[in-house]
Amino acid sequence: MSLLRSGAPLWQWTLHQPSDLVAGRVFGSADLTATTDGLTIVSRDGTPFEMGLPLAGPVDLAHWPLLRLAMQSDHGGVVDLIYQPLESAEPCSAHHAATVSRDKTQLAIDLRDLAWRSADGRTCRPPGVVAYMLRLRVTLPAGAMLTVHSAALASTESTSLPAVIDRQIADIQLSGAEAADAWMPQLDALARYRTPIVRLPENASAEAMLLLRDRIRQYWPAAIILPFGQPLPTEASTHMPAWLDTGVCGLYLGWLIWLAMRQRPGVIRPWTEIAAIAAGPFWLIAGLHWGLEPSLPSITAFLGAFIYGGQSEWRRRPVEWSWWGRRWSDWLYPLVPLPVAAALTWADGHHLIHLDGRHILTYIGWALVQQWAVLALVTGRLERTGLPRTTVILVTASLFGLLHTPNGSLMQLCALAELWWAWSFMRSPRLIPIALAHAASALLVESGLTGHLLRSLEVSARFFL
Repeated sequence: MSLLRSGAPLWQWTLHQPSDLVAGRVFGSADLTATTDGLTIVSRDGTPFEMGLPLAGPVDLAHWPLLRLAMQSDHGGVVDLIYQPLESAEPCSAHHAATVSRDKTQLAIDLRDLAWRSADGRTCRPPGVVAYMLRLRVTLPAGAMLTVHSAALASTESTSLPAVIDRQIADIQLSGAEAADAWMPQLDALARYRTPIVRLPENASAEAMLLLRDRIRQYWPAAIILPFGQPLPTEASTHMPAWLDTGVCGLYLGWLIWLAMRQRPGVIRPWTEIAAIAAGPFWLIAGLHWGLEPSLPSITAFLGAFIYGGQSEWRRRPVEWSWWGRRWSDWLYPLVPLPVAAALTWADGHHLIHLDGRHILTYIGWALVQQWAVLALVTGRLERTGLPRTTVILVTASLFGLLHTPNGSLMQLCALAELWWAWSFMRSPRLIPIALAHAASALLVESGLTGHLLRSLEVSARFFL
């Protein structure tokens, strides 16, 4: 909102490090180095080389068609452009979109005026919303050097927005009857609006609103999308001030250290220890601090809780448990949620998506950490409170579900699965079989169910990305 009102670019790329380009490199016969002036590229043999501008989300080249490039070459050269709106679409290119030289440091290219062609020579429409690829192809003589500083998209028209966006203002009001995967704007609306104020349906679930938000941004990446009846927040962030965040973190860590120093053999204050262990993770996850820019104090508190729980287990284990199963039933019982996950995937899922091997191994380790924290640390202490066995299981499952806030569907699935795993642990306290069953169920759901019944496996603020 502030960028729109100030006229600053909504999409810009500052090119200072190789990581600022797609894949962190130049495609072609050229050498890339980072300098104080930006990225310097030297052509080896005079053949074209390409630079990809990373797209974190869709960009609107129809309403922001001016591509401004800050670059300079010590020899004359030619810049071509390539775009591909989606992975499934064919790429289109425009030859001789601009020239570079020693005398030029700023280029302004109007994408509407270029002749766009597909690989087989057919005419392409000027780019609209592009979500997959935007590349520069540069041709320079062998040995010539190009220095690239930045790129940005601009508009030829000014943006008119209300001074205050209250709960009533809307260009487009969606109704609850509009399905997220089928909604499309009217054709005249596409041309009329660059930054429409769109109101989401009343009483829609969080998952439905996020699906509609993503659908709207396929047509208007710069749309201002608001829940029904909600004004635009006047403050950019609702997080605590940094000094308060750091202060609370310091007090929490001090409390953990004080508890650790007072530990004696046996569990003396199980409820206190449960609160101490759970507070750090809940602060990070339920406090919505885990996002694109995670809060350092919250991460510190999260790690502090795990370190406190780990040293407590090392110094005096409050419940007898072991890592490996000893009987076949120790391995089979925890697998009961797996066919349930398979049934949900079959009923409302899609073809299984390939998951990277490193991702699978990482998730197995993360599942083991989660179950160790919830079962060994929390359930082990709950058993010392004198609560009935059924209550211990319910409290464990509820805490596990809440640690997946605000992903409602995932919270319910996790709570139901943890009911069974908590019972399995209390029946036979073996962690690795439960962790493997957890990982197998979650990876199956991630591969075949996300995007339908389940939006994603993301939690905290990452759920809203």
